[in-house]
Amino acid sequence: MCTICGHFVLKGKRSSSDIFDMLKKMEHRGPDYHGAYLDGEVIRVDGLDQMKQRLLGDSHIALGHSRLSIVGKEKPTQPYTSCDGKLVLIHNGEIYNYQKLRTLLLRQHKIQTTSDSEIIVHLLEETYQGDLLDAMEKVCRLLDGMWAIAVSDGQSLVVARDAIGKKPIYYLENQGVVYFASEKKALWNGKDEPLRLYPGDILYAHDHGFEVREGYHLQLPQIDVVDFRQAVEEYKQALIMAVKKRLSGLTEKQIGVIFSGGIDSVLVAKLLQREGKNIICYCTGTAESGDVIAARQVAKELGLPLKTTIIDEELVEGILPEIIRNVEEAGLLQVEVAIPMYLAARLAALDGIRVMFTGQAADEIMAGYPWYNDVLSQDGYLRLHEKLWEDLSLLYTDTLEREDKLTMAHSIELRAPYLDREVIQTAMRISPRLKLEGDDDDLRKRVHRQAAVELGVPPMLSFRVKDPAQSGSGIHDIIKCIAARHESAIDEDLVDENIRRDKGSLYRYGSEEYGDARTRFYLQGLEAEIRKRYIPPFLEAH
Repeated sequence: MCTICGHFVLKGKRSSSDIFDMLKKMEHRGPDYHGAYLDGEVIRVDGLDQMKQRLLGDSHIALGHSRLSIVGKEKPTQPYTSCDGKLVLIHNGEIYNYQKLRTLLLRQHKIQTTSDSEIIVHLLEETYQGDLLDAMEKVCRLLDGMWAIAVSDGQSLVVARDAIGKKPIYYLENQGVVYFASEKKALWNGKDEPLRLYPGDILYAHDHGFEVREGYHLQLPQIDVVDFRQAVEEYKQALIMAVKKRLSGLTEKQIGVIFSGGIDSVLVAKLLQREGKNIICYCTGTAESGDVIAARQVAKELGLPLKTTIIDEELVEGILPEIIRNVEEAGLLQVEVAIPMYLAARLAALDGIRVMFTGQAADEIMAGYPWYNDVLSQDGYLRLHEKLWEDLSLLYTDTLEREDKLTMAHSIELRAPYLDREVIQTAMRISPRLKLEGDDDDLRKRVHRQAAVELGVPPMLSFRVKDPAQSGSGIHDIIKCIAARHESAIDEDLVDENIRRDKGSLYRYGSEEYGDARTRFYLQGLEAEIRKRYIPPFLEAH
């Protein structure tokens, strides 16, 4: 798990110092080792400050990488080069089937590490016939995992993102130079908003310009599981394999779990215990919040080790700038949901945790949100099925990018079993009639709840109704009070931009803006100040 960045100069060269600047702004994502590629030269160093003196020249194509060691602990680190020296690659993410892919290599390759990332460059080497874009399109279809990949053949540059969008990647064209980076803050210039490379798409830069192409996208499968018993069995097996897959090659002694006491996180914890893993659960909320009370009760009943962060107004006000800086936006809903995960990851980092698991996406694949009842009553089961797929397809902008940044802010990799491609395909083959029945809360996610019971979660917990993160943790009222005390400092000119940028599935179903205007204004003012401090000299607006 890492950070990646780079530039491609459409005509000529430019200073390579921008690579250091971008890596420095994202150093939290990869504190272990660092590497760069400058027009054929590969540089690898232990400390990022050592890199600064090595990036003084100009380059046409430059790549930068900082590593958080998870799979493959040995050196050398990225960038990885092909055996024939034609290709150079940097990668952020995890490839869960890399060991199987290694057996597909037809030629003899000089593989220097046990890293999942190195296998990708050798797959590209076997596929590459002078067309880098074509090679990347073919290889992406083989990869099972989460990734943002950049590869160059010395003449062109290709940047690709996984089909679900677990790993973020952004780009910006400025004065004839195409820049890309794992986080927006590396590209902020006070004028142009960095563009997102959408899930499954590929950025292709060459001497005649650059373009974004459609790459590999998941296809909505046919509904062919209509028996409840079959649905539960197939879903259980897919979940078990998804967790096993995410533990393959993992040597961490302890694994963290983002924990709320709800069924989704409890099931993840039980599946990890099933694999014999030493886990610690982390929860955040006010002392009287539903999440903290439920998490403590569940952890005690199941014998799960639990650590909590109790929040109050002083703590939340102190970390709001950190939250906005890391989430890279200030929508009220986004900020409120971000706080519990950020504090849970911060506490886990103090325990030396490098990998955490989350129960994210169970609601999208199994019809868990209350507004799905409205969709069903108004438009029927077929439309419900379509809306589940739509929400899943938009999860990258609602949730995934935010959660990646929040955990990587503490150098922690986040793994989401419910977003495994086989889990998604299995869940979306199941008839929506088996997921949602009637208006009662405990009749949502029927297959999911029954699978949880059969995998060891007590029925009482499997059918517990949980509050959303922001209300379950008690954060909404706290931020509202903070904003009220700072009303005189609010710049109302920022409100329209703020409302337009807030997002989440709630906005696609609700008819009203989330929260009061005063609170939204306050957060947007904080973001404006943070952005000013991040404008890099190489991207100053003109």
